[in-house]
Amino acid sequence: MSNKKHVSKKIRRKLKFFVIMFFISIGLSFYYFIKEDTPIKYPLIIFIIGIVIGVIFSRIQNVTWDKNGDKIVKEFDIISGILLFLLILLIIFKKNIIHEFIHLPRISAIIFALNAGIMLGRAYTIRHQIKNILLDKEFRN
Repeated sequence: MSNKKHVSKKIRRKLKFFVIMFFISIGLSFYYFIKEDTPIKYPLIIFIIGIVIGVIFSRIQNVTWDKNGDKIVKEFDIISGILLFLLILLIIFKKNIIHEFIHLPRISAIIFALNAGIMLGRAYTIRHQIKNILLDKEFRN
């Protein structure tokens, strides 16, 4: 049985966006890791920190069951827009912003690793919340 009909299109699109952004970011992080000859520990640590940030941000806005629509819905999500805006700022102004705080000559791999971690953390948490709601709904019926 497919649970696709129980999840709103908005959430499905958002999850697809997070997964696509994860793969793009992890690919770019890997590319810059090779190109900039960055030590592996920096992108890995930042990737893990990104996952934690993504999980925290996803837990702020809960996924809930809408009894009227008989679907899982998510509250308005401005956090995704803010995170994407901050990522774009980091990419554009990385030399001006990041180098003020972190003195690493190779920063692109780290920025994309952070974004990949955030996207993975958000996608995982939202899928986990959806799974729990669907399991709870099945046990109640």
